[in-house]
Amino acid sequence: MFRAYLPPFIIAALISGGLTYYIKTLAEKFKIVDQPSPRKIHPKPTPRLGGLAIVAAFLIVLIGYTLASHRLEFSGLHLWFLDKRLVGVILGLIVLMIIGILDDIRGMKPWSKLFWHIIAAGTVVAFGMTISYLRLPFGLHLDLTNLSIPFTLFNTTYTIVLWGDLVAIFWIVLLINTLNFLDGLDGLASGIAVITGAVVFFLALSLGQDSNALLAVLIAGVAFGFLPWNFNPARIFMGDTGSMTLGYLLGVLSIISGGKLATAFLVLGIPLLDVGWVFLRRIFSGRSPFQADKRHLHHRLLTAGFTQRQAVIVLYIIATIFGIVAVLAGTSQKIQAVVALLILMIIFAIALVILEYRKKRREAHEEVL
Repeated sequence: MFRAYLPPFIIAALISGGLTYYIKTLAEKFKIVDQPSPRKIHPKPTPRLGGLAIVAAFLIVLIGYTLASHRLEFSGLHLWFLDKRLVGVILGLIVLMIIGILDDIRGMKPWSKLFWHIIAAGTVVAFGMTISYLRLPFGLHLDLTNLSIPFTLFNTTYTIVLWGDLVAIFWIVLLINTLNFLDGLDGLASGIAVITGAVVFFLALSLGQDSNALLAVLIAGVAFGFLPWNFNPARIFMGDTGSMTLGYLLGVLSIISGGKLATAFLVLGIPLLDVGWVFLRRIFSGRSPFQADKRHLHHRLLTAGFTQRQAVIVLYIIATIFGIVAVLAGTSQKIQAVVALLILMIIFAIALVILEYRKKRREAHEEVL
């Protein structure tokens, strides 16, 4: 069974890696590079727009496998030759691709980008993707379908599930921004995307969800194909085009055929908690929550004395461990794992503060000598 998914993974990775080479060549030719600055950690100009290769590769393999196998079926309804939900995914992805390219080339204001993030996520929801309920501790379920509005369009009845739709939009926008903020170290965002895709693949496979498993393989494949180009020392950056795309696709993957929010939260738990902490810290200090700085967890690892590769591998390991727990555990165990994740985040933060303090004392002592 597992072998049937290996060819699409390899094909997605090869297309992504090949397109990355050509995008890198074009970016160098037209001087579309990311310049070093005090806020950034790369020492020399590095080509960007690598995310365009991720988007293009994903669209190629998605449409190709839909035409070749008709295995990507989620809603039972079709527009043209694609599943209706996939049409929404593609349209939202195109919105993000355009915004990402504009931002990578000339820059965009954070609130403008957030508006388009909501538009992209709303497009997905408009084509039938929603979250019907949330599993809570102690076996409780929160029904999100109580507030709904039915309407008819082209002789087809649709239902807007307001609470579920709003939660779905929030979740997708949250993951778009989480992966965007995570893209601060070479290979971090793309590697975490590979791990998340792999975890959802094994979970979907265990549940007999072939379409979800195949979609997970394609997402993991395009991220994996880009990773060798992006791992430290990076030869090309994915830019906002890539990080927003990967966050968007992971958000979609976790809800397209049944909620896997707990699973995705466990794998992405450290980055998600880090985003929440950084947002709160910026707001309480009177700054915009989107004002960039070097106080994210991965930056703190560098400050504590880790190299880029060491910091990235540590975060890979944490994501993998909680991913394994997500696949093997039941619902109640996943909730317990989320609590463990919160405790780990607190311990992690305390350990980093201690390491930073010791490093500063050591450097001050060396200056005196």
